[in-house]
Amino acid sequence: MADILKEAPLTAVQVEALVVMKIIKHCSQTFPTTATGFLVGMDAKSTLEITNSFPFPTVEPPATDGHHDNNAVSNHAAAAPRHKANAAYQNEMIRKLREVNVDANNVGWYTSANLGNFINLNMIENQYHYQKELNERTVAMVHDVSRSSQGSLSLRAFRLSPAFMAAYKENKFTIER
Repeated sequence: MADILKEAPLTAVQVEALVVMKIIKHCSQTFPTTATGFLVGMDAKSTLEITNSFPFPTVEPPATDGHHDNNAVSNHAAAAPRHKANAAYQNEMIRKLREVNVDANNVGWYTSANLGNFINLNMIENQYHYQKELNERTVAMVHDVSRSSQGSLSLRAFRLSPAFMAAYKENKFTIER
């Protein structure tokens, strides 16, 4: 059965309305810093169904020289999907969801963006980690808070291609090239 799922290409991502609302709320509350969280659901043949989302716990980095560095907070949040503490948090949440018989498969993660600026090294490393370590069919959902505030919802799903995954694994990709 697993071979059939791997052979069927992923053609659609179906997101429940509650998940969309939770992502919008989390990203809007943390704006302009980056918000991240994880997605759970089911992989049904060629459709990835996202049925729930949970924000990653926030940890404030220590203030330097008595002032708050917004860039440090944003960088810390952007790298959150790979933190060991958050991986443990994900596993604990999934275990609790399974106890109450709810869809509890990790199908990806989400992040916020500002005016389309989201493709950076943290984004690539997070998605590479998810596709390599967890499931090659995971997605990264990106909610652009600024564009959404202009009147139309901006929520997109992304995956890394197999060719990119291979190039990244062989260190043929850097942010300079």
